[in-house]
Amino acid sequence: MRKLLIGVLLLVARSVQAQEPLHDLDQPRSYGGPPLSLTEALREAQDRNPDLIALRRQFESTGFRSAEQRFLAPPTVEAQIWQWPINTLNPANANMYMFMASQDIPGRGKRALRSAAAGKESELAEADIAVRAQEFLHGVKQRYAELFLARHSIDVHLASVGVVRQLADISQAKYAAGRISQQDVLKAVMELSRVHDDVITFEEQADLAAARLNTLLDREADAPIGPLTEPREQILTVSIDALQRAATEHHPELARMRVQIERAQAGLAVTRQEYKPDFSVQAGYLLMPHVTDAWLAKVAVTWPRAPWSRGAIDARVAGGNAEVEALTAQLRTVERAVRLSVQDAYIRVKAAERRAGLLRTTILPQSRQILDVSRIGYQTDRVEFLALVDNERTLFGAELEYSRALSDLEQATADLEQALGSELTADMRTPVDAGEVGR
Repeated sequence: MRKLLIGVLLLVARSVQAQEPLHDLDQPRSYGGPPLSLTEALREAQDRNPDLIALRRQFESTGFRSAEQRFLAPPTVEAQIWQWPINTLNPANANMYMFMASQDIPGRGKRALRSAAAGKESELAEADIAVRAQEFLHGVKQRYAELFLARHSIDVHLASVGVVRQLADISQAKYAAGRISQQDVLKAVMELSRVHDDVITFEEQADLAAARLNTLLDREADAPIGPLTEPREQILTVSIDALQRAATEHHPELARMRVQIERAQAGLAVTRQEYKPDFSVQAGYLLMPHVTDAWLAKVAVTWPRAPWSRGAIDARVAGGNAEVEALTAQLRTVERAVRLSVQDAYIRVKAAERRAGLLRTTILPQSRQILDVSRIGYQTDRVEFLALVDNERTLFGAELEYSRALSDLEQATADLEQALGSELTADMRTPVDAGEVGR
């Protein structure tokens, strides 16, 4: 039985040592379709997303409402027959025929104020587009970073396959020489299986991220996405105070709240104008077949301040004032929330920067050095195989952590840009020369 176990272990070890891949999971990954950069993804999302297209069409429709309010209501033309005898159906036997034209005329300044209030509706629709576009593009940035991290994690694990095979070669040679037990050979095989299991997990994450990104780009969920642009390590150089000032001045949500306040103020101004009277003028011609014809004229004026009707206008004015005050208080609340969002994203960006820098300058070089030393020590029987495997895991874990730190930096930067309501400009960040970080 012992000889059979040893034979099986030797067979597995030789399969690990073979030059051909042991498993189809070892094959390098290639991605069909043209390369996709983040800039191209954002541009495609803005041009093709149906939600944004619908909002743009809605904005175009609201642009006509302001012009509509500048015109008078259509005139009314009417005709009446008076004293039509009941004993005849012939209208020519009537005694009088009256033809009238009337026109309602709003009080002075009312049409201009109504046009201005309708214009605020158009501005609010435009602000809605900016808010929705910002949320949507933030989602594109997040899904792009997730897809990059999943794909890069696959590449790192595939690179570790070569290292595991080298360790298996060393173990096989030492086992053949009788310097180690057969369990070290089996550990190399188990380590390779663990790598395969991780690759399956990351492939699942990559497929899910690709499907979500395709949906945001208005593509089919299974559409191919080509190679991605690797994020660069960058240092944020602008101060938090400058970022918070920029956010309070330009954030789309705050701009939308200000437009809402202006719209409420415009509506309040329209309501206050209701205290002014409206007019109606009429002119006509009275045709009387048996006597002399006559002209007709009529002028009507409303009395809004009548004691029995003024209370309705007073109530609408009080409601308008309350709405303006409520929106003003809500604006202050949103401003505080925006400033907090900027602070939160800024802290996470700086933490991701420090973490990426620490991994690049310290942890990765030290992990490589430790693995090289332990590999030499294992060949000379000064290091156990388990320690060698742990050092190999530490190195590839550090490489994964560096990729994750870059992805975290991209996502935190996307959150910061969402909190700002605008993209970070080139002078706000300084690229880091990372050198040869990968294997």
